[in-house]
Amino acid sequence: MIGYRRPCSMATGLLLAAATLVLGSCVTAPPAAQDATGNAPMPIDPDNAAAFARMLDRIEDRNVIFVGETHDRYDHHLNQLAVIRGLHDRGVALAIGMEPFQRPFQPYLDDFVAGRIDEATLLDRTEWAGRWRFDPALYRDILDYARRERIPLVALNAPTETVRQVSAYGIDGLDELERAVFPTRIELAGGAYRRQLESIFQMHGHQMPDGHLQRFLEVQYVWDQTMARTAADYLRDHPGTTLVALVGSGHVLYDAAIPGRLRRLYPGTQAVLITDAGYFPEGASASYVFKARDLRPPERDRIAASDDRF
Repeated sequence: MIGYRRPCSMATGLLLAAATLVLGSCVTAPPAAQDATGNAPMPIDPDNAAAFARMLDRIEDRNVIFVGETHDRYDHHLNQLAVIRGLHDRGVALAIGMEPFQRPFQPYLDDFVAGRIDEATLLDRTEWAGRWRFDPALYRDILDYARRERIPLVALNAPTETVRQVSAYGIDGLDELERAVFPTRIELAGGAYRRQLESIFQMHGHQMPDGHLQRFLEVQYVWDQTMARTAADYLRDHPGTTLVALVGSGHVLYDAAIPGRLRRLYPGTQAVLITDAGYFPEGASASYVFKARDLRPPERDRIAASDDRF
């Protein structure tokens, strides 16, 4: 496990909780601040095989396909699996990038796909319960399919230690090794994406000391830039592979989040797919939107969600 040098304050914990809320749960500004005109594509019914196939026809040649999620919505994860399965059945060479797993734990994902460890060992060695607070049953179908079909899994996310360090002390608080992951010039969120983040911060700002907006934006930067960097590195090292990136919808609905950052590092073709969450925020963009379904994962052995992430 990576050592963590300095303790976090309560304000840091609140900051991380708010940051996770906006990007992990696709929470947006209050309804009055939403785009009243509606700029989302017409939703696709995931159960409509013909419509789903037509969508795959249009995206199967993309270098990167982002399939956004609300982390605790099982229907979102089933849509992700359907995209992965559909592309794999067409013979597309795939890798699956996953936000729940952090970069230092990549060897354990390799071991899992190769059949050297089982799911319980994977979750234990990647410290799932402490680093990702969502029920693994929501992701089990995707993990099982990747293992069965030997599709590489890519740990996209920044280490919790780095995120906490930035939340507490800013990017300037990173040591030389941690700082080397990021460009010399730090470009925080801009445009509609920044306005969205600021509106979320204001919803929680009464709980935080003055001046924490900058740290809040830096935390978003660390997540977005790390996942873009990890994706770019993988694509450069594996030419001819399509990366299906499974991340919170808030990370991909705005070009200023992961998509634009990735293009600057790896100028390939992209598609952004999400599942309908009942609204589409101002300035957001997606290639396709799936209709929502009220579904639950099978009742199997579960690991309780942990609140220790913050």
